[in-house]
Parts: sequence; C-alpha cells; structure tokens
Amino acid sequence: MPAINDYWPLVLANLKDRVTTDNFRAWFSRMEFVKTSNQGRKITLSVPSRFNKNYIQTKFKPQLMESLSKYYPQAIHLDLVVNTPKTTENEVKQQVLAHIDDEQPVTEKAKKPQSQNVNKILTQKSKPSYLPKENLNNLNPRYTFETFVVTGNTELVHNVAKAVSEKPGQSYNPVYIYGGVGLGKTHLMQAVGHKALENFPSLNIKYIPCETFITQFQLAVRNHQMSKFKDYYRSIELLLIDDIQFLSGKEATQEEFFHTFNILQQANKQIILTSDQPPNEIKGLEERLSSRFAMGMVVDISKPDLEARIAILTDKVARMKLNLPDHQIHAIAQAVDTNIRDLEGVLNKIQAKLTFSLQSTLDDSTLSQILDVTEPASSVKIEYLSNPGQTQTYKITSNVCSYFGLNYDEVLGSSRQKDISMARQITMYLLKTELGMSYPAIGKIFGGRDHSTVIHAINKITKLSKRDTKLRQKIKIIKNTALKK
Repeated sequence: MPAINDYWPLVLANLKDRVTTDNFRAWFSRMEFVKTSNQGRKITLSVPSRFNKNYIQTKFKPQLMESLSKYYPQAIHLDLVVNTPKTTENEVKQQVLAHIDDEQPVTEKAKKPQSQNVNKILTQKSKPSYLPKENLNNLNPRYTFETFVVTGNTELVHNVAKAVSEKPGQSYNPVYIYGGVGLGKTHLMQAVGHKALENFPSLNIKYIPCETFITQFQLAVRNHQMSKFKDYYRSIELLLIDDIQFLSGKEATQEEFFHTFNILQQANKQIILTSDQPPNEIKGLEERLSSRFAMGMVVDISKPDLEARIAILTDKVARMKLNLPDHQIHAIAQAVDTNIRDLEGVLNKIQAKLTFSLQSTLDDSTLSQILDVTEPASSVKIEYLSNPGQTQTYKITSNVCSYFGLNYDEVLGSSRQKDISMARQITMYLLKTELGMSYPAIGKIFGGRDHSTVIHAINKITKLSKRDTKLRQKIKIIKNTALKK
C-alpha cells in the first residue's frame, strides 16, 4: 500500500508543466513533503529559506495548489515551513501534544501517559485514508464568475454555467465543456460550484480531477472500501469532474462511473464534466457513457481571438496591479495566441522582472525579449516590437488615439462606431503613406485583418481627404506630431 507521501513526486512532475524550468529549479527543487493534517485538509511542505517561502506564496501559490489538488484533493490549506535543523520529530510531537484534547479525548477509564497518546496519534496520522473526505468541495477560491472574463468565444458556455449555478439539476444536465488546455474550462466549472454554494449553502458539492477519481476507485477496490466509495459519490448533489477523457481505457472505472452517473442524473443531481475533446471523439470510452455525456448540453471553448485576448489581459493586468500601457498589452495579445495560461505566464514573467529590478514600468525592448523567450506558437508581433527601430508605428497609432480621445484597444479592435472606425482607417492610411508598410503587415497589426480590408480603408481616406479640408488638417496634425524628431 503506498504511503501518503508517495504522491509527492507526481505533484512535482505536474508542477513542472505549470512553471518554467528555471522557476522550478529555483523555487521548487528543494521543496519537500512533510505531512498532511486535519484529516487531510492541510498539507505541510518544507522550503529551504524564508525568502523562498515568501516568494512562492506571492508568485506561485495558485500553480502549487493546482498541482497538489490532483493528488491530494482533500487538501485546501497549505502550510510552508522553513526547513532548519531545529525542525525535528520532537517538535511535531509537541504540536500534536498541544492539540491532544481535541484530537483524542481521554476518559477517566482509559487515561494514558501523554507520551503514549502522542505516539498513538502520530501512528494514526501515518495511516492514510484513500476514501474522499466529507464536507470538502475542493473548490479553488480564485475560480469564480467575478474573475472570469467573458468574451465572444466564451459567452455561450458562460451563460450555460450561470444558469446551472442558479438551478442545479434543472437547466442542463449534464453539462459537458470541452476545449484545449488553458482556455478556462476548470475555472468556469469551479465558478459554478462557488455560485451554487452561495445560492444553496447546504448543497453537497464536490470538484474532483478525473485522475484522482480513478486513483481513489482503484485504492477503494484494493482496500475493500467500495461500499463507502459508492455511498460517498452517490450522495453528491453537484458533481464536477475535470478531464473526463482520462476514463479512456479504464473499463472497471468506467463501469462504476456509469452507475454513479445514472443514479445522480436520474435523481436530478447536477453533473458537469470537462474534456479536451467532444464525447464521441474520446477513444476507449464506452458508447453508453459518451451518449450520456452528450444528452445534456455540450459546449466548447475555442481559442480566444485577438480582441478576447486583449480583454483578458486587460483584466488580469488590473488584478495583478501591473503598470502596462495599452500598446504593450496589445503586443502581448498579438505575440501569444495559444491560450489563457500562456498569457498568464507572460504576465508572471513581467511581474517577476519588475519585482527583481525594483521598477514600476517595463520598456518595450525588455518586453520584446520576454516575448521571444516565451516562444509562443505564433511568432506574430506588433511591428514596433519585432523591429525596435520602427517606433514610428507606435507613435502614429498613439497620436491617432490621443487626437480622437480613444484608447489603443478601441482603435485596433473591431468596433464599427463611426469615430472609432474613422480613427482606425486614418491609422492604416498613415502607416501606408508615411512608413510604406505593406498591406498584410498593417492587417497583422489590426488583429490579422485581410489585406483587402486595409486597401479599402486607405482608399477611402485618400478619396475623402481630397475633398474634405478638415480631414486633411486632422491628418496633418497627427502626422506632424507623430513623426517630428
């Protein structure tokens, strides 16, 4: 039977996928598992220094908790202790002794010396229970509707999630959310849990990664605890299972989940599942399960487009209290077109850079270096960042924004409001006439617009400026301000 700390190497392996190699080596390579306590609700880890502890708590606690939750799903509290020579087993015994009356009441009939009681408690704590713990929902406090940025690609799934949180088991059941990694599936699923708990405080809610469900099932079988396992899961009123595709090929686990699913669904208990692919595309998944997964609401989360990435970054920059101007946010959004997790990774690098350099702002050349290091799937970068010599691109766009009283996101976005559209077309016109940029290059800056759109905008401004004196004056002011030496 594996010891409870046997899962710790798996946590570290999972954590390596969430942070960069350099960050893992610097902050987590010497971290060690110490113990779990409070019936598994609290997990204690040791780190080599107080600085290491403070930095992890400030910068990497969410990533660490996410990795821990996969293998210690009952742990909701994290305690980091500095590993000094004074940390001994005797100190642990003293801590247990301090709480001995709460942990194990002593009756008049069965009094024992305190040292014997301590040893007994320590022995009990070393025997892990592989069954899920009661009264734990395992929800991450960061994943709420308030911190979820709704964009065009997530509007439908967000509306479905809100409806389910208001009427669990009545609106859509089950809800099956699928999409690539780092797009917000887990966030939205747990947001439902938080909102439902707020609306219905007594609701029995459980979030669990599929890998943990499989492990718990296997250990329950091995330890002859299946009746307790079944009772536990079949009493849940809102079941949230992440990465259900890992059921693939697990015949025995699929059998158990099939019956649990049926019992909950027939009792109008809400089920929400996430996956990286639609139900009918999961190889090794029984047809009777895939058909049940598809019987409620199946909805996908696609990769965010440029406008969505800008909105997400703007929100996260504000929450992280980073001092990034609009043009830098737009540059990040253009350079990183993979997923939200990668966008967060860039912001974490920026935050670390500012923290260590003791600076409040980031210059464009440093941002360009960070984006190069990030190695996003798309190498697209805004022109003035990919070629620092062409700062005129930014100057022109910035001056158009200032003249019309707009922000950078509005001009480079997709709004068709008259003044915004006019500002956008003037910007395209100046980039072409003053800097000689190609139509595709200009289109790339404006969210990957087709070159025909750019040609239409430039031709329109060319024709209007010939007969509109005021427009010619506007263009002249913007040009002279932007291009003056």
